[in-house]
Amino acid sequence: MIPFKEFIKRSMDGPVVTEQAFDLDLSRRLRRVAADYGVRFQPAEIICDDATADAIFQAALELACQVGLYNVDTNRIILLTEAEIGETCRETPKQFVRGAGKDAVMVPARSHDSRAVPYGFRWPLTHPRSLGKEAFLSEALGAHLSDTTEIGDLARELKPWLEGVENKAGTVGDTMWAIASTRWCLAVARMAGQPDMYVGTCAGIAVPAVLACFMGEKAYKKHHSGISVVTMPELKINWERLQLAFIARQMGTAMRISGGAVLGAYARNAEESAILSVASLLVQLSYSAGDWVNIAPSDRQGYRTGRATMQAQSAASRACERNVGVPTTMFQSVKNGLGSKLGLYEEASLIIEQTCSGLSSYWRYPCQPGGNGELKSDLDYDLVTRVARAVSGMERGRANELLGKLLGLYEASLDRPEKGRPYSYYYDLRTLTPLPELVDVYRRVEAELATLGLPLP
Repeated sequence: MIPFKEFIKRSMDGPVVTEQAFDLDLSRRLRRVAADYGVRFQPAEIICDDATADAIFQAALELACQVGLYNVDTNRIILLTEAEIGETCRETPKQFVRGAGKDAVMVPARSHDSRAVPYGFRWPLTHPRSLGKEAFLSEALGAHLSDTTEIGDLARELKPWLEGVENKAGTVGDTMWAIASTRWCLAVARMAGQPDMYVGTCAGIAVPAVLACFMGEKAYKKHHSGISVVTMPELKINWERLQLAFIARQMGTAMRISGGAVLGAYARNAEESAILSVASLLVQLSYSAGDWVNIAPSDRQGYRTGRATMQAQSAASRACERNVGVPTTMFQSVKNGLGSKLGLYEEASLIIEQTCSGLSSYWRYPCQPGGNGELKSDLDYDLVTRVARAVSGMERGRANELLGKLLGLYEASLDRPEKGRPYSYYYDLRTLTPLPELVDVYRRVEAELATLGLPLP
C-alpha cells in the first residue's frame, strides 16, 4: 500500500495545473481510453461479459495513471503509477467485519455468479441528514417510540436542541445533527438488544462533525460506524478528505469509499461512466485502504435505475469483481414514489442488476427517502431481500432477459415519475404497521414478478 505520507508530499510538490486544465485533460483522456480499449455495451445487455469488464478495468487503470488525483487546495496533481495501483489492488481486503462480539457481521466479496446472498444491513434509523429535519423530529422522535424510557428521554432532549437548526454542511448545524444521529442510533441499538451492532457510516461529512461522533461519553466506538472518505467529483480531493482518511487510519475505523461518475457530465455515455467510476475507485483505494466500496454511477439527478446507469454500474462492479476483489455495497435510489408499482419495479431491477454483478451487501434503511422526498417503508427492503435471494447465482443471460422485461415496465416513466404518497399515508406511525392499501401494492408486484419468471422465496 502507498504510504499515506506520500499523498501529503505529492499534494505539495506534484505538477501544478489549474482546475480547468485538469478537467479538460480528464475529459480528453477519458474519451481516448474508451476508444483505445474498444469498450462498447450492447443495448440489450445490462450485465456485461467478462471481456468487457476486463477492458473497463484496463482503461480505468490507464486513465488513473495518466490523469492522477487533483488536490483542489494546492492545485497540484498527485500522480500514481501502475505498479502502485496494482499493489493496492492486491493488498485490498477481500472481506470486512462490522460490529463487535455477538453483533459482528463478516461480509466477503462476491462474484457475479455466486449463490451466496448479499448481506442486507438494517440500521437503527436513517441518519437525520437523509431524513431531513421535519421528518427526523416528527417521525423518528414520534410518539410510537416514546413509550420506551431511554428513547423517550432522548427524544425530549434532542427535539428542543435541534429545533430551528439547519442541517447544513460546513456549519455548526452539521456537527449538531451528527451528534444527534450518533446518540439516536446507539440508543436504538441498545433498545434492540444489539449494543455493538454496526449502525452505519457516520452522518457527519466535515472533520469537526466526524470527530464529535467518535469522541465523548455517548459517542461511537470504532466498530459502531465508519467514516466516508470519498473523493470530490471527478478524481479530485482536498485537505479535508485526506484529513478524514488520516483520522480513520489513526482510530482504526472503517472507511467507506464511493466510485461513481455522473452520466452527462465528464462521462458522455455509459461506457465512459463505467471507466471513470473504476478510476475513481482505484485512486480512493490508494489513499484510504478502504475495505467497503459503493460503486454508484448515476444520472444528473442522482438516480441509478435507467438503462445506461445500470449498464455503467454493472460494468464497473464486474471490473472490480474480476480485478480487485473488494466487497461492494449499494443503496436504493428510485424515481417513482412510495406506493407506486413502477417504483417497486425499479427497486427489483436495481437489486437484480447489482446482485448479478457481484454485490456483497446493501443498505436497508427503515425509512429511506424515496424519489420525491417521501419516506419508504420496510416493505421495500423486504422485497429487495427476497429478490436478491431469488437471483443469487442466476446465469447472466437469464438475468439480462429478466432486466429487459422489467425495464419495459418502468423505463418510459423515468421522465415523468409518479409522485406517490407520503409515508404517513401508508403507515400506522404508532404501531409501525403498513396499512392494507400499501400491502396490496406489494402483493400485486410480487405476483407480477412471478409471471415474469421470478418467483420469490
